[in-house]
Amino acid sequence: MSQNYDVGTRAWQPDATEGWVASEVVNKTVDGNKVKLVFKLDSGEEKTIDVTVEALQNGDSSLPPLMNPTMLEASDDLTNLSHLNEPAVLQAIRLRYAQKEIYTYSGIVLIAANPFARVDSLYVPGMVQVYAGKQRATQAPHLFAIAEEAFM
Repeated sequence: MSQNYDVGTRAWQPDATEGWVASEVVNKTVDGNKVKLVFKLDSGEEKTIDVTVEALQNGDSSLPPLMNPTMLEASDDLTNLSHLNEPAVLQAIRLRYAQKEIYTYSGIVLIAANPFARVDSLYVPGMVQVYAGKQRATQAPHLFAIAEEAFM
């Protein structure tokens, strides 16, 4: 899978404290078969990675995982992400959690994040009716959508 990592490309960098941090390619130098990528982290720190053209073309696993476009980052279904990798999945779930959306689909699987608080509005009696007889894709991710799909 060819990955360009052109200037402006956003990627995730491993971080001992945060797990992953956002970065952007600020310089790309090609010298024969060698490529030098300079990333600027959101903290302002720069990180340089030296790879071969072949590694870049083959999507070598030593390269940092690519970030998704902002409009997809909080997708309610992880299969909609253009780059499905560990930091992208964690970011999507984190952003949805921050929006008080504890449910996220990953295809036919429902991921539930513990809200560490009561969320009574998700389980009021009328909520069952919101999902009754509806296709799963037409409603926000919810446990009731999975239950409804089991009976369709």
